[in-house]
Formats: sequence, structure tokens, C-alpha cells
Amino acid sequence: MSTMELEFRHLRIVIAVADEGSITKAAAALGLSQPSLTSQLQRIERAMGAPLFERARTGVVPTSFGRTVLARARTVVNEMADLRGVAAATVAAHAEVELRLGGRPSPLLSVIVPRLAALRGEEDGPAVSVQVHTDPSAAALQGRVRAGRLDAAVLCDVIGFEIGATEGVRREVLVPVEPEFVALSEAHRLADREVIDLADLAEENWMIDPQEDHGGLGPLRAACRAAGFEPRITHEISDSSSAREFVTTGQCVSLAQPTSREGRGLVVRPLRGDPIRNRLELVWKDPSPIEPRLLKDAVISAYASLVDRNPSYARWWANNGRTA
Repeated sequence: MSTMELEFRHLRIVIAVADEGSITKAAAALGLSQPSLTSQLQRIERAMGAPLFERARTGVVPTSFGRTVLARARTVVNEMADLRGVAAATVAAHAEVELRLGGRPSPLLSVIVPRLAALRGEEDGPAVSVQVHTDPSAAALQGRVRAGRLDAAVLCDVIGFEIGATEGVRREVLVPVEPEFVALSEAHRLADREVIDLADLAEENWMIDPQEDHGGLGPLRAACRAAGFEPRITHEISDSSSAREFVTTGQCVSLAQPTSREGRGLVVRPLRGDPIRNRLELVWKDPSPIEPRLLKDAVISAYASLVDRNPSYARWWANNGRTA
């Protein structure tokens, strides 16, 4: 038998595999790769001295021994959650609360953090220390929250391509509609337009971020097909500096967050009719280190402060913007 000592995280792995009934789905929920989860599960089974799961037509199911282990694992995890709740409720007024917050790469998180730090003065509560994690994938962020690797995250879900809710994670809408804009070189033939028709970009080379949900391609392809053309994807880039260089030099165009700053060779314009729209949501697990109402207010306030970064978005927001 292996001498590996079982830890709390190992119990969460066993529970996730049982709940999902699939190694692949459990890996996604925990924010792990499938090979990594498989390897960890094998080490856990060696440490336990017997298999915990067996293959079935629809995935994996617990063995008889596995069911016994699961029952005890759930008891430990539930008791730990209760203890965490007690600790959160009894924290001293001048203690420091740590919040692990996730979101997509954007200026939003950097604006949220100072607002959370200011909560102590506004609410006479504990000081707030924030750890930040970014990921372009909403599904990965939600998986990290479910697995307890993040306390909360601000998700950007593409309307019509939603990732859907997951058990044990709470969600609340922050910004019901956020349009996708298009980023162009300031020398582009359409750069002087206030609003751009997607059909006028039919002959352009397009850039996507392959790490976004659906690779960023699903919503773009659907919108372009509705406009009568198939987008020509020639650039797949996740690095923001490289992406900006390709756009500003006129080699391609790309979708862009409406809060993106213009300048240094870049313009960011709305697409007529908002063919690609997002929804921003707050996701968290109870008990939360910070009251969700306060976190929600901080995110909404931070987002509203970014609207004027782009004059085109300020105009759009004046006519269409609203928060939940």
C-alpha cells in the first residue's frame, strides 16, 4: 500500500468524480486536466488499498468500498464547511479577510480590488486582502469556484452560448447586456465610422483567442453567418501584446471588450445591432468570505467607472446600458 497521506483535497476529488459520474466532467469541475485527475485518483486508490470506482456504460460508478469511503468523505467535507461558516461569522472586526477572486483578462479586476479594500471603512468590517486569478474561459472560472480554488468570480457568458449553472455554485447577474465591439487599426478604411456593419468586414482576416470558451469562434461564426459570410480566421493569439500589434498594423481585426482603451494605433467600435452580446455574472459558493451583496455592489461600481474609457461605449451605454 502507498504511504501517501490523504488530504482534504483528495476527498473533494473523490466526491467530484462520484457526483459527475465521469473523469472528464469531474476534471472540468475541479479546474484540472483529465490526465492530472486520473493520476491523482489512481494514487488515492493505491493509498486506500482498493479501487473506489469502476467503469460503467455511462462513465464511472463507485465500488462497494467506494460507497463507504464516499459516505465518510462527505461527512468530513460537510463538517469542514460548517466550521468555515462559524469562523467567517466570528471573525474579529479588525482581522483580515482573504478573498480569492477570478475573472477574464480585463481592466475590471484591477478596479474592483481597491473598492473591496475600502469596504472596511464603509461597513466597519475586517480588512480585505484580495488574490486575483484571470482566465479567458468562463467554464474554467466557474469550475475553480465549485472546486473551492476561488471564492468568487466575475463571469462573462456569451448570450446564446451560455456555459450554464453548476451544482453548488450561486450566480447573480451584474450586467445583463454587454455588447462585443470590434477592434481595428486606426488606419483601417472603416475606422472613422461610429458604428460598423459586420457585413462590411466580410473580407477581413479575423483573430480569436483560442483559450476563450468555444475558442471565441462559435459566437463570431454564428454572427458572421447571419450577416452572410464565413469569417476567415487567420490568427489565434492569447497574448494581449501580440494581439494588439497584429490589429494595429492592419493584419487582422478582432472582437473586443467595449471597455477597451483606444489609442496607439487602435480604434474600438460598436457593431450595428449588437450581433454578439455578453452577460456578466457574479458566481460564488457559500459561505462567502465577503457578503455577496457587498461584492456585487463593488463589481457594478467598478464596471460603471470603466464605461467612459471608450467614447463609443459611453454613447452606447447612455442609450442601452443598465445594471441588475
